[in-house]
Amino acid sequence: MVKDATNMPVVEFPIEDINKLFPDFGLDKIVDMLPFIGLDIEYRDDKIIRLEYSPNRPDFSTFYGISRALKGLLGKEIGLPKFQVIENKKNLIKVDKSVSIVRPFIAAIVAKGRQLDNKMIKQIVSMQEDLHNGIGGRRSKASIGFHNLDKIGFPLDYTTSSDNLSFIPLDHKSSLRLDQILSETESGQKFGDLLKKSIYPILKDSKKSIISFPPIINSEFTRIKDKVDNLFVEVTGIDKKTVYSVLAYIMTTLAEIGFTLESVFVKYYGDNNLSFNSSTNTILENVKTDYINKILGLALSEKEIIDCLRKSRLDASVVDRGRINCIIPNYRIDIFSPIDIVEEVAIGYGLYNLEPSLPEYTFFGNKSRQNYFFEKIRQALIGMGFIENINFILSNKDIHYKKMKIDKFDFFTINNSKSDEHDVIRKSLLPSLLFSLSKNIHEEYPQKLFEIGQVFVTDNNKFERWNLCCVSVFNGVTYSQIKAVLQTLMEICFGIKFETRPSENSSFIKGRCADIVYKEKIIGAIGEISPLLIDGFKIKMPIAAFELDLTELLQI
Repeated sequence: MVKDATNMPVVEFPIEDINKLFPDFGLDKIVDMLPFIGLDIEYRDDKIIRLEYSPNRPDFSTFYGISRALKGLLGKEIGLPKFQVIENKKNLIKVDKSVSIVRPFIAAIVAKGRQLDNKMIKQIVSMQEDLHNGIGGRRSKASIGFHNLDKIGFPLDYTTSSDNLSFIPLDHKSSLRLDQILSETESGQKFGDLLKKSIYPILKDSKKSIISFPPIINSEFTRIKDKVDNLFVEVTGIDKKTVYSVLAYIMTTLAEIGFTLESVFVKYYGDNNLSFNSSTNTILENVKTDYINKILGLALSEKEIIDCLRKSRLDASVVDRGRINCIIPNYRIDIFSPIDIVEEVAIGYGLYNLEPSLPEYTFFGNKSRQNYFFEKIRQALIGMGFIENINFILSNKDIHYKKMKIDKFDFFTINNSKSDEHDVIRKSLLPSLLFSLSKNIHEEYPQKLFEIGQVFVTDNNKFERWNLCCVSVFNGVTYSQIKAVLQTLMEICFGIKFETRPSENSSFIKGRCADIVYKEKIIGAIGEISPLLIDGFKIKMPIAAFELDLTELLQI
């Protein structure tokens, strides 16, 4: 997996593999179908297609997952992915009680009989990275280890150790102690904070060889490489549901590649029972078919709806007239409610088959006063050479808190976010525009951007607001120049005069910033951006900007 400029994950689908997987369909037909399963084509040449996909669809992190969805839409394979897991109680992991306070859950699978090549390894690494960064919560909720099964002897022990234990970590040639791994390796420095000091979880085999130090790094001894044909895969974490969902996705992908799967049983401390996560399905009960048809504007029968769901690689059964139970594989972490089922029915039906139509009685309203002014602002700024930028309301702590050098964290956060890219709601438009500028440093200057968008602040009386932010970037830009833009905008759009009163703001250079005041109320801030922020976003030019509270301004 790679990241594009918008931080969306991107996967490569080789043209050669498309032709092998879909010999009965022309290449153009397959390419035309890709957007209808939720993929955007970022780049294409005669060898590969690069596809951008949503982070909540980790099953699209490999071309095996993409081909699975395409096979359903094309009617080549429908319904839940089917594969067999052979029970083998010799594949055993014994869990020590000491892991309960640091990383309590583990699940695993054995995959045999399919020799790896470099292309498969690349897909596996892509899948692993996407699961780590997505539902794995950057390894905090769940982390994954792929190992060469032939180097391992069962039973395994999942336990903890002191920091003086040592082994050769992945990509290293000499042995390191656990504390050295945390301080000297890249992954140790990056993920060491996930562990409690002096309590280090380890996974070792029957010969007492350490094969994994989760969630930090695996052993070089069990590295997977070209021509390895038997795998052991372990998932550890602090959230049981996430651990099992991650394993379910891996199992499905390995089965798609062609591996034969064997169970790995887990024996927890104080429990004589052996457990294995064999369930790969969940059920969303009593979804009303009338609801599905109303949203889509269709008149599908229960059978037709089930056929559509099967083409989306789900399944369903009729409860009674007008209601169905939908069966969802565990790796589909994006399906929560009936509206998600509506989307899957639409995909299975074929979005290209939906015909738009107007209601029988259509009434066209007028623009609100707010939208009238927003449109005037857009036209004025575009006339002054600015380009409109549109960003997501959801953002992340790194952009809106750390890079902005803010001392006080007073953002609204997202509970159980599926991606660290979307873990806070923005409270200002400026960070998003600075981020956009940081992704366009290769373009010519001057660069002038503006955005009109919603922000959310921790003020009970004014929770949701509309702001305007403008940034101007070129060598020599000054406070006076951005103030001239603001003054022209105010005269054209509102016909008012405002004041600027010197102030201090951590986003701007001291002595070169001011509050924007109208009728004794502060409605925004203006100034030259601080070099600390410019360096933090790795922008190479000075920046002047202003941000206005449009909600406050329109109320006045």
